[in-house]
Amino acid sequence: MSVAWTNMKSWLRAFGVALVAMLSVGCSVGEVQLVEQLSYNEAEHTLIMYLIADNNLASSIYQNAIDAEKGMVGALPQARLVVYLDNANETTLYEISYRSYGSGEHVRQCKKLKEYPQQTSTTPKVMKSVLEDIKRLAPSRSYGLVMASHGSGWFPEPGSGTSYNEQKVAPLNPAVSGSSGVEYDFGALMQGGATRYMGWDYVRNESGGFQQTDESFISTAEVAEGLSPIHFDYIIFDACFMASVEFLYEVKDCADYIIASPVEILSCGLPYEAIVGNLMSKDHNLADICDIVMDVYMRDNDFSFIKSLAIALIDCSELEALARSVAKIYRRESVGDLVTTVEQKVDLERVQVLDRMKPAAFYDLEDYVCELTDDEQLLTQFREALAKAVITATNTEEINSLGYTPDGMSFGYDNIEMKVGGKLQLCGLSCYVPRRSAPVTLEYYTQTKWAQNVYFAEGDE
Repeated sequence: MSVAWTNMKSWLRAFGVALVAMLSVGCSVGEVQLVEQLSYNEAEHTLIMYLIADNNLASSIYQNAIDAEKGMVGALPQARLVVYLDNANETTLYEISYRSYGSGEHVRQCKKLKEYPQQTSTTPKVMKSVLEDIKRLAPSRSYGLVMASHGSGWFPEPGSGTSYNEQKVAPLNPAVSGSSGVEYDFGALMQGGATRYMGWDYVRNESGGFQQTDESFISTAEVAEGLSPIHFDYIIFDACFMASVEFLYEVKDCADYIIASPVEILSCGLPYEAIVGNLMSKDHNLADICDIVMDVYMRDNDFSFIKSLAIALIDCSELEALARSVAKIYRRESVGDLVTTVEQKVDLERVQVLDRMKPAAFYDLEDYVCELTDDEQLLTQFREALAKAVITATNTEEINSLGYTPDGMSFGYDNIEMKVGGKLQLCGLSCYVPRRSAPVTLEYYTQTKWAQNVYFAEGDE
């Protein structure tokens, strides 16, 4: 080999190293950028749909999966749609893709990744195992998640029998001492209403029928535990009442952003055909997605002839600052007796309700906080923190809700009755108002991370 060729090789190698170093220092817009190669079978972004359809929402959730498949036609080849579908007959994990064929045509490809035995998808153990399977079978640089089923925000399982200290998922409708009444009967709401809930996964019994068990629902803490194998770019909770500040505060470390609703979501769910393409793009815009969802609800009567929707985009990194601003207001008075303070300070007739249960379970967070203090400095700090935490929030003029009395008797669907100032303008987040008349719920509420932070943490100032 000649000296000249050796010198040329050395020069080329040096030039290559210099070029890489130059490009790695930083590139302005328009300059060539080095892109790291994807590993074998690795996607740039994967959208996971975790669909709990072993309940009365089965047909709607099936349609959601079909619409999502349609929405990904033409998606970038480095994007992936993975669906975990638990229905009455089988539980399957599969991947959907569309390959271009001919001029403008696409061919659907379905790849079954794993078939599961009969299992309850509303347990953290199962949820974690599914996400671990997805990491192994469908590796990706980033993930987004849709969770669809019924939902009840931070509230625990509707049931009876034991206290929260004895059971992870606490009952909400035990007989109150000295009374035959119940506190909040979400079970009746779930079974009678065509709206969504975080749970209700039936279990097949020995006789071949289906029954509800303690594991048919998943608590807030268990959701956070179940999601722990993956940190998500975003999570969309396609279920009722999941923009509950108590729930969001518990799961804030699971994702960068969350899209959820502070009210009931109709059984049709979200319009996935319209939004999945955006979600699977490299530069997905979550605020745009909220606008698209609202647009479909308002103009497409075939999708939903009932015009009822509220949706919010939450920046999880700002929820801690929001909690600090709320704590300054909640702790201004003595926190020794939480309920007495609330009873003395809050006129609930002036606070926007978000459901038609009697008593209401969800209230607009901003309206509630503003009733707790007239200190303008504290309210300014709160509103600034709220604006950072809730990037966008939008709602229809009317919100449809199924009303229930404490004994579980329904008084039908109608629009929520109160509009503060004559107009329904929601902040995007709900909150619970603690009550002496609901002692079991109060016991559970005071053990949430949100309540422990904003009411009972050390240092009132």
